[in-house]
Amino acid sequence: MKKRLIFMLLPMAIVVSASAQTKPKNKVTPKAKTTQKATTYSKPASTERSTSVRAFSKGDNLLNIGIGIGSPFFGSGYSSSLPVNPSVSYEKGITNEISVGGQVAFASSKYKVNFPGGNYSFKENAIYIGARGSYHFNELLELDPKFDIYGGASLGYVIVNVKDNQGYSGSTGSGVGFGLFAGGKYYFANNTAVFAELGYQSLAVLNVGIAFKL
Repeated sequence: MKKRLIFMLLPMAIVVSASAQTKPKNKVTPKAKTTQKATTYSKPASTERSTSVRAFSKGDNLLNIGIGIGSPFFGSGYSSSLPVNPSVSYEKGITNEISVGGQVAFASSKYKVNFPGGNYSFKENAIYIGARGSYHFNELLELDPKFDIYGGASLGYVIVNVKDNQGYSGSTGSGVGFGLFAGGKYYFANNTAVFAELGYQSLAVLNVGIAFKL
C-alpha cells in the first residue's frame, strides 16, 4: 500500500517541483539608442535669374551719329555742296520694343545755270528737326544680343535757306518733312555699335554711322 502511494505521489512531486522552480527572467534587451543625426541639407544658393542680355531694352538711351548718303530732297540738276549729310538722333526705350526721340540733320546743295554772257547759281541749305520712333524686333525674332533690328517713322520740319550769286539770301521752301525707315545695329562692344538705316528720312535715303548706348 505504501509503495503504491509513493508511486502515485512521485509524479505529482515531480510536477510540483518543476513548477516551483524559478523561471529565468527574460533579459530586457536595452533598446538601441538610435541617434538621428541631424542631416544638414545645404541647398545650393539660389541664384537670381539674371536679366537676359538684349541689344535693346526699356530705359536704354541711344545716340546715333551718322552721315546721310543720296539726298533726294533738292531734286534733279543739283549737285551736293557736301559729299554727305551729317545727322544726329537720340531715342529712349519706353518699352522693350519701342523707343522714341528726336533727330537733327543737315544737307547742302547748289544749282548752277550757264547762259550766254553770264551764269546764275545759288546754294541751298536744309536743316531737318523732328521727332522719330522705332519698333525693335529683337525679342520677337529672338535675335542674338549683338544685333538690333528695327523700323520706324519720323516727322518734323525742314528749314531751307537760299543764297544766290545775285545777292539774295533768305528762307524759302521750308515745310513739313516725314519719312519711313528700316535699320539695324551691330554691337561690337557692350555699348557701341555700327548702324545703317534705309528709307527716306532726315534728308537722305541711307544713313550709316556709329551708335552709343549711354
